[in-house]
Amino acid sequence: MKRGHIKSIGIKIGVGKESDIYLCHNNEGETVVVKFARLGRTSFRTVKDNRDYLKGRSNYSWLYLSRIASLKEFAFMKALYNHGFPTPVPIDSSRHAIVMSHIKGYPLTQIKELGHPKQVYETLLE
Repeated sequence: MKRGHIKSIGIKIGVGKESDIYLCHNNEGETVVVKFARLGRTSFRTVKDNRDYLKGRSNYSWLYLSRIASLKEFAFMKALYNHGFPTPVPIDSSRHAIVMSHIKGYPLTQIKELGHPKQVYETLLE
């Protein structure tokens, strides 16, 4: 990682079929998020059929797929952030990890009821 080296890895805050997400602290004492991709390793073996990462290759490793996925995700996050979209600040990426700023909030899966779902939907689309 070029800047903001990770000093400590804290609690796991997210688990998905393609990644594990941890709260961490950098050398400056700031809380950041590190997302480790794990494409195709255990629960997502059909990734080669669903992604264009392989471009005709027949041999691949889950680490290679995870690295390519992280590079693409980091590039998209940077592009969105640079165009003013409300994304975490993309800090750095290396191998199959992405470092980004920590945003305090709640996963939508924890929200039981929205007061104005139409307004939320329209705001998200904007």
